[in-house]
Amino acid sequence: MTARAVPRVLLLLLVAALMALPAVAAYGGGDLAVSAHGRVVGDVLLTHGDSRYSGEIGPGGIYTVTFTPALPAVAAPANATVYLFYTWSHAGTTGVLPDLRVEAGGVTVSPARTYTDRKGKQPYDYPAGLLVYDVVGQVRAGSPLEFTVTNAAAEAGVAFPGAVLLVAHDGKGAGAEYWVAEGAEMLYATEDVSPGTATARVIFQGLPPVPGGGSATLLSVVPGGDKGKNVLTVNGREFPGLFNGKPYGDLAMAETDVGAHLVAGENTVTLRDEGDYTVPGVFALVVRGGDGTGTAAPTQGTPLSGICALVAVGSAAVAALGRKRRAERGS
Repeated sequence: MTARAVPRVLLLLLVAALMALPAVAAYGGGDLAVSAHGRVVGDVLLTHGDSRYSGEIGPGGIYTVTFTPALPAVAAPANATVYLFYTWSHAGTTGVLPDLRVEAGGVTVSPARTYTDRKGKQPYDYPAGLLVYDVVGQVRAGSPLEFTVTNAAAEAGVAFPGAVLLVAHDGKGAGAEYWVAEGAEMLYATEDVSPGTATARVIFQGLPPVPGGGSATLLSVVPGGDKGKNVLTVNGREFPGLFNGKPYGDLAMAETDVGAHLVAGENTVTLRDEGDYTVPGVFALVVRGGDGTGTAAPTQGTPLSGICALVAVGSAAVAALGRKRRAERGS
């Protein structure tokens, strides 16, 4: 068995273990926070560069991703962020947080924000998470960015599903307003965890009407997501099977036109797992300029389908709690 195959076998064992866990393990979802919002006289792009699944990286091991963003020559980055996803972080059979040393363009960088989720139990209680790095000072038009991660732990190993770079730049373009939500939510719908429970949610507040002649795009990054057994919703409008192992099996990405489904004000995006095992991730909503006339509803609101979806999620959570309490009374 090759060294690369070993972590994949361990991951399969983890998935099998997840299927056997009781509802108390709760591979259900929560909310991802909107961490960035801005406007640029240019555009917003997201790239995975030459990112790929790392396999297990032992102490002293190195994982490198090179990004070459397609920036116009006059681009001036206002926001440049690398999102590094990790999983299977463990010392022996004990799950631990990773200890990493990171350089971007030869400059040592520390995470601006970190997110971790941990829903398993021994012997598979290993965390997964997201590390967020501000690299705005290292991104330049026409130059590749080398992002290097060294496992600084003395004993622990870790694996990386991949990394992506988001750049919002001034300099050329019709103009764009963007919101970025980020986090780490381990979702896995099984016999004991309903898809309604295995759902992550983002609430984007204060959206303007989509300008006439403009557009709105949702850029999504979901580690896992290799089976297509998942459903993205935007204000209740469903987009099934978007996350199906592209660009590669350990990191799914999607670019979705959502302009027709947005309203001015509050908008809700969810990702529902239906037996895939997914760990969202990053959701960047980008509204690009047009002729200045609005096409979305001028007042804040939530479509009836969105309300129904929220009711379904709440009902599933109540049902799961009821099962748990009945089990406790019977033990």
